[in-house]
Amino acid sequence: MAAELTRSSKTTDQGCGYKLIREAGPLELLTHLYHDLGIQSNVLVFAEYTKDGQLLTKSRILKALAVVINDQSALSIIGISQPSVKKEGNHRLWEARLPALRIQDCVEFLEIQGNLNASQVFENAHNQWFDTKDATKPWWKVIIINGRYVMFVFHHSIGDGLSGYAFHRSFLAALNANEALSETMSEITSENTFAIHQPPKMPTASPFDHINTKVSWIYVIYGFLFWSIMRFFVNQKHFFFSDALFPKEYPTFDRPFPVEIKTRTKVELLRIDSEIMTRCLAECRKHNTSFTALLHTLIQVTLASDIYPNAKFGFSRLAVNLRPLLKVDPGRDVFTNAVSTYYRVHPLGRYRAYAWGRTSSSASSPTQEMSIDAPKMWELAKTYKRDLNHATYKSGVVMQDFLICKIFDGDMEDVSFFGHGLYQNNSFLISNLGVFEPRENMHEGGWSIKDIGFSAGAIRATLSDFGMVFNVASVKEKDCLISAVYEEGVLKDEMVKKVLMAVLKRIKLLI
Repeated sequence: MAAELTRSSKTTDQGCGYKLIREAGPLELLTHLYHDLGIQSNVLVFAEYTKDGQLLTKSRILKALAVVINDQSALSIIGISQPSVKKEGNHRLWEARLPALRIQDCVEFLEIQGNLNASQVFENAHNQWFDTKDATKPWWKVIIINGRYVMFVFHHSIGDGLSGYAFHRSFLAALNANEALSETMSEITSENTFAIHQPPKMPTASPFDHINTKVSWIYVIYGFLFWSIMRFFVNQKHFFFSDALFPKEYPTFDRPFPVEIKTRTKVELLRIDSEIMTRCLAECRKHNTSFTALLHTLIQVTLASDIYPNAKFGFSRLAVNLRPLLKVDPGRDVFTNAVSTYYRVHPLGRYRAYAWGRTSSSASSPTQEMSIDAPKMWELAKTYKRDLNHATYKSGVVMQDFLICKIFDGDMEDVSFFGHGLYQNNSFLISNLGVFEPRENMHEGGWSIKDIGFSAGAIRATLSDFGMVFNVASVKEKDCLISAVYEEGVLKDEMVKKVLMAVLKRIKLLI
C-alpha cells in the first residue's frame, strides 16, 4: 500500500486537509471522468423511514450519520488529481481521505408541501453536480424530506447502486442503536463537523484485487469486430431508439462539457404494488425464472411490438453483481464498484409474435387492446435467465466484460470515449438492486424502511445507450419501484411513459 501523504487544499477554511491513500482503480477513474466532464452526474437511493407515526428529527439524524460515517470509510473518500509518474504533464487520480466533514456540505433538510412528486425529486437531485474541485467537501449528500424520506445521493466513484443499499442498512441500524447514538454526540464538534475516527478503516479493496481471471484479448477483439460489423451492415432504423435525437460531441480531459450542456436527467417512475409483486414473484418461481428476466422480456416485447414495429434487433444490457464471484466477497454492507454488464442481441421476430394485439394509439388508454401469449412469454424469460446464469457462472463472459475496464487504468489524459457507443447505443439497461433487507444483527429499535427507490443519472447519449435505464428496487413484501432514466431531449417523454404502462399491463396479464 502506498504511504499516506498529507495535502492541504487551497479551499480549506476550517483546517480540513486530506491524506492520499492509493491510486484510484479503473472504474473509479472512469466514473470520475464521467462526472467531471459532464457525462453523468450521480447515483441515488431513496427510502421512506417509519416508526409509529414519528418523524426523523434533526438531532437523531445527525447522531445516526455520525455513526454511519465512521462505519463506512468510503464516505470520507474523495478523488485528487496528482502528477503522473509515467508522462510529464499528465495526471493520475488518487483516492484521498478527509479527516472531518462539515455538516452543511453533506446534509440538507427539505420541506415539500402537498403530495411528494418523487420523479421531480429524483430529477432535481440528478441535475445537481458535486463540486469535486473543492477538496474539503465529500462526494455525497443526504437529503431529508419532510422528516420521512432519506435520499442518499452519491458520486459513482464512491460505489455502485448496491452501495446505496449499504448506506441505508448502516443508517437504519444506527437509528435503532440507542446506546450508540447517545455516545456519538461527541463526534459532532462545535464547528458543526463530523469527526472521523483515527485510525479510520481502510477503504474496501478493489474488486480487481480479488479476481484470478485475466483479460482475454481474443474476447476483446471478437466483441469489437462483432459490434463493428453489426453497426456497418445493419441500418440504424432496424434498431431500438432509432428516433433518438442527440448531439454527437465527445468531451475530452482538456475540453469538458460546459455547465450549460452537461447531461440533464429525466425520470419516470413506475410503482408495482405489493399484491401484484407477490403474485408476480410466485409465478416467476413457478416458471423457473426471475423477476429481472421477466422484466427484460416484457420491455423487449413492448419496444418491439408497440414502439418500434420495424426494428429487427433488440440490444439489451443487464447489470450483474460480481461480489459473490470474487475471491473475497466484501459482503453487502460495504461500498465498492463491483458490477459488470451482460450484453445480448436478440432478433425481435419471436418477441413481436408473442405480443398479440397492438397498443391503442390513444394517449389516454395506450394498452387497452393488449393481449399476450403467456406460455411463450414465460419461456422467453426462462431462457434469458438460463443464458444469464451460463454467462455469469460458466462461460465467464460477464467477468470478462468487467475486466475490460482495466483498459482505462492509467492517466486521465489517456482515456478516450470515442467508440463507447459502439457497444451501448440503441440498447436499454436494467439494474435491479433486488430486495432491501436490514442488517441481521440490527437492534430492533422500531425504525424500519417501508419504501425504497434507486436511480442513476443518465449517461450522455452519444457515449451510452440513448435508450432507457430501468433502475429497480423494493422492500420485502412491499411495493417495487422502477425508475426509468433517460437524457432530457433524447427521447419523447410520452413514449417513456407508454413503455412503463405497457410493461405493467403485461405483468397483470401474465399473473
